[in-house]
Amino acid sequence: MAPDPLGRGRPRDPSSRRGGGEVRRPQAPSEKRRAGSGARRAKQSRRRDQLEAAREAVRPGQGRVLIEGRRPVVEALRAGRPMDRILLASGAGRAALGDLLDLARRRGVEVQTVPRSLIDAEARSGAHQGVLAIVAPIQPIGLTELLAVPLGGREPPFFLALDGVEDPHNLGALARSAEAAGCHGLIVPRHRSAPLSAVAVKSSAGALEHLPVAEVPNLARAIDQLRDSGVWCIGLDGAADASLFALDLADEPVCVIVGSEGTGLHRLVRDSCDVLVHIPMSGHIESLNASVAGALALFEVRRRRHPPP
Repeated sequence: MAPDPLGRGRPRDPSSRRGGGEVRRPQAPSEKRRAGSGARRAKQSRRRDQLEAAREAVRPGQGRVLIEGRRPVVEALRAGRPMDRILLASGAGRAALGDLLDLARRRGVEVQTVPRSLIDAEARSGAHQGVLAIVAPIQPIGLTELLAVPLGGREPPFFLALDGVEDPHNLGALARSAEAAGCHGLIVPRHRSAPLSAVAVKSSAGALEHLPVAEVPNLARAIDQLRDSGVWCIGLDGAADASLFALDLADEPVCVIVGSEGTGLHRLVRDSCDVLVHIPMSGHIESLNASVAGALALFEVRRRRHPPP
């Protein structure tokens, strides 16, 4: 039989293929499935490890708490509060976080990105803005230490005391107003008071990072100590005869005392005050929210100390 010039019928030399080398046998479907399954398992394992690491990152360790929101975290960085790390929700735009990221870099604070679902699960304020930070808790000081705070300044002492304000949103809002009005510190009772929690810090817009807080075992006794130190104690009471706007004590050392949202000042606290004042109202509503009433009183003191030109 004459040889076929096209080489048909002859065994093919593997080395004669273009590029040379051994010809690979195509994988059977079962082999492809096994290879793909192994790759998927490895990928799933990596994702599980990453998720567990992210879960661990958002858990505050012993002696640490969470704060939430861009402004509170920025103010905590500015105030120098000990901070372990900052957590950003995946998808959070870093362009809007320039100040925060710059401060974190300068302070050497680690910034991690974690799934937004974990941020949502840990947040308590409902307005975390995709930002959490793990920090040391706010450390209240004693009343004697607080009384020493304004001694180095030019203005007379100016404090705010809260009697039974148990809503953290109101506590935070009052702290924000106090800091903005130039208060030297906040006084809260150890019991019957909202904690200095993530919700309170968020509601204060970071003011609690800059406003000293004194925690006292008994507010009525603390008021007695304030009076013995020369501080006039002014209680807000809707049933009082005197008007807040007729008060002429702004140039003196003063402490404004705001009562609880429902019952106002407790009897012993009311009896301990130097003077009780009400906020004149002309509408049908009989009272104001505690944080609004407190803000009006604080800025009335501020206005009298710094009258417009």
